[in-house]
Amino acid sequence: MATVPVILAPVDGSDQSMSTVDYLGKTLSEKRVAIELFHVLSEVPEPFFDLGETPEAAAFQSEIGKWKSNRRSRIERFMEQARKNLAMNGFSSSGITVSIHPLRKGIARDIINKSGDGYAAVAIGRRGFGTLPDFMLGSIAAKLADSIDHVPLAIVGGQPDTRKAVVAFDQSRGIRQGLARVSHLLSPKFEEILLCHIVRPLSEPHPAREAYFNSRNEANWLDENTRRIIPAMVDAKRRLGRAGFDPQTFRTAIIKERTSRADGIMKEIEALGAGTLIIGRRGATSVEEFSMGRVTRKILYLAVSRSIWIV
Repeated sequence: MATVPVILAPVDGSDQSMSTVDYLGKTLSEKRVAIELFHVLSEVPEPFFDLGETPEAAAFQSEIGKWKSNRRSRIERFMEQARKNLAMNGFSSSGITVSIHPLRKGIARDIINKSGDGYAAVAIGRRGFGTLPDFMLGSIAAKLADSIDHVPLAIVGGQPDTRKAVVAFDQSRGIRQGLARVSHLLSPKFEEILLCHIVRPLSEPHPAREAYFNSRNEANWLDENTRRIIPAMVDAKRRLGRAGFDPQTFRTAIIKERTSRADGIMKEIEALGAGTLIIGRRGATSVEEFSMGRVTRKILYLAVSRSIWIV
C-alpha cells in the first residue's frame, strides 16, 4: 500500500497559524495527503535566551513552571481547534497528526531538521506573535525560506483566497518539477489557474530614454521567447489535467510589457484576485550559491496576503 504524502505544518498558536491551517484545509486534497501539526515548545520564555543561557536561579523556577504549563495548555487547545477546522474541510482523524516537541537547537533549526524526515512539503504562516509590521516577513518564515530547498515550502500570509492560483512559469526545470510535485498535493477544486510567463523587453527604462535596440530586433526577441515557452506551458497544462484539475480552469498569459518580472507577476495576481502563487525557488539562470532567486525573493516580500508555494 502506497504511503500517503504528509505536509508538515509548524504552528505557534497565533491567529496567522490558524489562518494557515484554514488555508491548508481548503486547498490541500483531503483524499491524497495527510497533515502533521507541529509545535516546538520552549522550556523558558524567549527573552532568557538573550543572555546566552537558561536561568538557573531558584527565584525563577516557580514562574517558569507556571509559564510552561500555561503555554502547553494554550497550544493543546489550539491543536484541538485546528483539528476541528481540518475535519470540517473533509480531513479524516487518521489524516491529522499532532506533534509537540521540546525545543532543542532553536525553533527554526528544529523545524528545518524535522522537514528532512520524509515530508512532501512544509507550510507555515508568514508571521507569528511578533510585533513586526504586516508587510515584513517573520524571522522563522524567513529562515525556512532560505533553508528548506529539498521540499516545496508554502508561506501563508493573511487569509488568502483559495479559489484561484497563479503559476509563475519560466524555462527553469525547477518550476516544472515543482509544479508536478505540488499538483499532487493540492485539491483540484480551483476555479481558475493562470500560468503566467514574463518576457522582458531588451530596452529597459532609462533616465536618458535612449533606445539601444531597434524595434525590429526588439520584436524578434519578444516573439522568439514567446515561441519557446508555449510548448512547456502546454505540457504543464497537460500534466495538471492528469493530476485531476479541470482543463476548463486553465489560462495562460505571456506578458511582454513588464521590465520587472516580480512586478508583472504581482500585477497578474492582483488582477485575478488569486490567493495562491506557485513559483520556482530559482529561475532559469540559477546561481547555486544563492538559496533563492531574486524574483522569488522580491515576491516573498511583496505578496504579504497570499500563500506562496516555493518549489
